[in-house]
Amino acid sequence: MRARVDKDGSSFKMSLKATIILAVVVAVIFMFAGGWIRGAITKFFNPQQELTNEVVVKQLEKIQDLTTAKETDYGFEKYEDGGIAFLNKKQFTMFYTYEVRAGVDLAKAQIKIDKDSKTVSITLPAPKIRSVAVNPDSLRFFDKSDSIFNAADVEDTKAAMEDAKKKTEARLDRTQLLKIANKQAKDVIERLYEPTAEAGMYTVTVTTTNPK
Repeated sequence: MRARVDKDGSSFKMSLKATIILAVVVAVIFMFAGGWIRGAITKFFNPQQELTNEVVVKQLEKIQDLTTAKETDYGFEKYEDGGIAFLNKKQFTMFYTYEVRAGVDLAKAQIKIDKDSKTVSITLPAPKIRSVAVNPDSLRFFDKSDSIFNAADVEDTKAAMEDAKKKTEARLDRTQLLKIANKQAKDVIERLYEPTAEAGMYTVTVTTTNPK
């Protein structure tokens, strides 16, 4: 079916004009949409250019867990002659697993921003042992014949966990774990601000503090 065209071609001209207008409108829409999308992508991947202490603090708070060093291991404790009174066994061995966490309190980081030189200096406080936890589900007791047995009651289990925690804290290599926590915090923060440095926005320096 052919479109009807007036002798003077006016219908064709109007149709062509409408098509051109529509094309221009679509092009403008795509141009603005493209600009918005590019802006959104840039905003998502690039850090905020105008850094303030408040902005940096909020950014650090989001990565607190990533800067925590963890040590997961197990322990065997051998008791003789009723080393722990809560169990009705003279000789037995206790097995357990534990997790130790060490980290830097990023909320206490000292932040200095120089907008003229575009530099950010972050000084971290010394790392600390944040928690020592014994997994209660991992507790196992063996008698002298290596046969497994259960604690008599809930109080027995509680006392066993407390003793396991004390033993873990006593033999923990704090120096090594705190050293790892310091390095991990520094590495994570530097990676966080790496795009900022690559874009030439700010130069970020992270300084750690050795534990006493």
